[in-house]
Amino acid sequence: MLFYSILIITLSSGYVVGQFGPFKQDFGYVTVREGAHMFYWLFYTTADVQNYVERPLIVWLQGGPGGSSTGIGNFEILGPLDLSLQERNYTWVKNFNVLFIDNPVGTGFSYVDDESFLTTNNEEIAHDFVQLMRGFYNKHPEFQGVPLYIYGQSYGGKMAIDMGIAMNEAEKAGTIGSNLKGIAMGNAWISPVDATLTWGPLLLAAGLVDEAGYNRIQQNAKEAERLFNERRYFESTLQWSATQTAVLLATSNVDFYNILTKMPPWPFANNNGFEFSRNMLIRNSVHKPTREGEYDLNFLMNNLVKPALQIPEHVVWGALSNPVFDTLRVDFMKPVTDGIEKLLNETDIILTKYNGNLDLICDTPGQILWVDRLKWPGAEQYKMAKRLPIWENNKLEGYYKSYGNFRFFWINYAGHSVPRDNPQGSTAFLRDMTGFG
Repeated sequence: MLFYSILIITLSSGYVVGQFGPFKQDFGYVTVREGAHMFYWLFYTTADVQNYVERPLIVWLQGGPGGSSTGIGNFEILGPLDLSLQERNYTWVKNFNVLFIDNPVGTGFSYVDDESFLTTNNEEIAHDFVQLMRGFYNKHPEFQGVPLYIYGQSYGGKMAIDMGIAMNEAEKAGTIGSNLKGIAMGNAWISPVDATLTWGPLLLAAGLVDEAGYNRIQQNAKEAERLFNERRYFESTLQWSATQTAVLLATSNVDFYNILTKMPPWPFANNNGFEFSRNMLIRNSVHKPTREGEYDLNFLMNNLVKPALQIPEHVVWGALSNPVFDTLRVDFMKPVTDGIEKLLNETDIILTKYNGNLDLICDTPGQILWVDRLKWPGAEQYKMAKRLPIWENNKLEGYYKSYGNFRFFWINYAGHSVPRDNPQGSTAFLRDMTGFG
């Protein structure tokens, strides 16, 4: 196991900052509004360049809402060190400057002075993000003008849309020095009703349920749709959870993040269905025993990372934040397709939709439904565009289709977390959007 290092650097201003691991980094808090303090952790690229600003800045957003990017996204998915504190050979830091943000406030190391300061909808989340980025650019003016790309996984992809709109408006107003070039939605919670309605058909086509199981799943999913259409958004969220329960019963616990595997048994009698669904979605996986040689992420973040980064003592890191999720329950089932149309119609920002084909929670069939309904000048040309294969090292990693500033990537051998499940396939959408990868 690589011994983690803690370097202490005394700045001329008299402030002291720490460091975790051998990689060049920076981190800190931005008070995005009264009572709300957002944490970021930047890793500078290790690419062979004279100056790191020669490479783009990628923001990584975890899902949930309430999943920690600095923990899950960093150590479990694409940061420079894995849970064994070994260097990750496919880390995105090799090609990009990567900024992990614990978002929304109340997630991970981000915190609020009182739960009344938590966000209640996507627009509030976007406002906080712009304020966070303003603080970041004030501290790091060298990144002003550097191409910026926002990559959001799961609910992070949903949040990224309104963030993109708010950032674009701030750029036009001249109130921020960013240069937003692209937004990527990875297995994203863009149109929740579409996703929920397609669980049953996907499982039936894959042979994972019989007709009886399919009918039970669809009955629950259509009820979630009915409640949503009646604008009973809170009740629709609860019914989404009931639909997940129907899936688990019909499939003997299929893994919502990879349909080829199973989840650990769920003690139905002793666990609230909504709480289980919430915790599973925030974590973007089901908690499994730590493998030999790996740190437990909770222990790692609170006992090694926290003192190294000099996080305030009262802040306790968690992989998930139930208060964050619960505060957003009314907003949870609402789509952001109107925002995607706004970006396609009013900007030249690249919008990339990539999906691991083995995912269920944000399944590919559900994504295709809302994509085909989008209203933008290139809609018909996109539909008529040829779907092309993705070959990497003579292996078929998936397919892609594009027109104008919209792309769709189908990624094989991957479930919910594509960068972790299929790093080689991920290089295709990274190169397409950024020119590197």
